Amino acid sequence: MTAVDTYAAMVDAANAQRVRLHGEEAPGARWDHEVAQRFRSDPLRSLDANLDVIAAYVEPQDVLIDVGGGAGRICLPLALRCREGIVVDVSPAMEEAFRACAADAGITNARFVRADWLAAEAIQGDIAVAASVTYFVRDIVAFIRKLEAAARRRVLISVRSVPGPNLRATLFRLVYGEEQRPAPGYRELLPVLWEMDILYYGQGAGDSPHGSPSFSTPSV
Repeated sequence: MTAVDTYAAMVDAANAQRVRLHGEEAPGARWDHEVAQRFRSDPLRSLDANLDVIAAYVEPQDVLIDVGGGAGRICLPLALRCREGIVVDVSPAMEEAFRACAADAGITNARFVRADWLAAEAIQGDIAVAASVTYFVRDIVAFIRKLEAAARRRVLISVRSVPGPNLRATLFRLVYGEEQRPAPGYRELLPVLWEMDILYYGQGAGDSPHGSPSFSTPSV
């Protein structure tokens, strides 16, 4: 089984368990109004360490694409540092939260495209970001290749050391009496990148700020 097959199988297993326990959901339904409100962040806040690294890649004339960007936690503060920010996300509730956050902060150069990333059309920018999104993506190769095609200069994929969906595995076991099927994380994503010939080759090389890792594919 290839790394890509393993990745897809993990997403399938997690989705199947969710459907068995909760039933079928419409696209984006898991991110309902209550959940979306919890993802709202002040765009005028000081940048945390992770967002500061992402911001270091952004130039004033850039168009930033934030795939699965939800309420704009990343896109909106970075829109203050570039020409335009675009969130592509399937959730209506996240769109509502995004628009409210942008309006509250007076940000006018950011927009929300409600679409599944693989179905979205004519989205082009200089930088494409996918933060804490790949855990849910079954067709990971097509997802990444589309990021590459959409970004003129750089693709940034950010994942947590423990994927967000896996953080409550102990509580899940107590509530449902079974082990949670884990979402794929960086341990599964890196072999996928290697199979795609996107290869890590060192630290402090290329045009990466802060001495962060560079990769052999220029757009990643």
